Amino acid sequence: MKTPLLETERLILRPLKKDDAETVFNNWSSNPENTRFVQFNTHLNIRETEEWLSSEEKAVCSENNYNWGFVLKKSGMLIGSGGITYNKEHQMFELGYIIMHQHWGCGITSEAVQMIITFARSELGLQKLFGKHAKENTASERVMEKHGFVYQNAGKYAKLNGDEEFESREYILYL
Repeated sequence: MKTPLLETERLILRPLKKDDAETVFNNWSSNPENTRFVQFNTHLNIRETEEWLSSEEKAVCSENNYNWGFVLKKSGMLIGSGGITYNKEHQMFELGYIIMHQHWGCGITSEAVQMIITFARSELGLQKLFGKHAKENTASERVMEKHGFVYQNAGKYAKLNGDEEFESREYILYL
């Protein structure tokens, strides 16, 4: 299934494209505060963002990857991204998201996550989702628990380049 356009009260969730590179780079992928706990490394130049977005553009028809840019309806500003990707190790889709620091704590991430969960249940017929966050990332802990994710166990994950490893909390959401 092609990644569809989704809509919430305040957001449009749309597939990301390479043309978004400047906005994504300036708004979150180059900001170490925003990328502190995500698996991808902070982008050091716009080429890294373009490469990532090019792969996202190619994956828009994949049945293993559904990722959206989060666009504020009021301003049309692209402020984050997130979605679900099939995790082979856990044999289920995994939720992930990132949002500009300026929009932390105002319910935007929760609103996007709720729509992604609804899509996973209604459109894909999924029975469960996997989620994880760094132990120190209590904001993600609150988002996951708010949406019914149930703590399973402690784990670890690393940045893609292996520079940093995090102790994590792993969850499952039964849909």
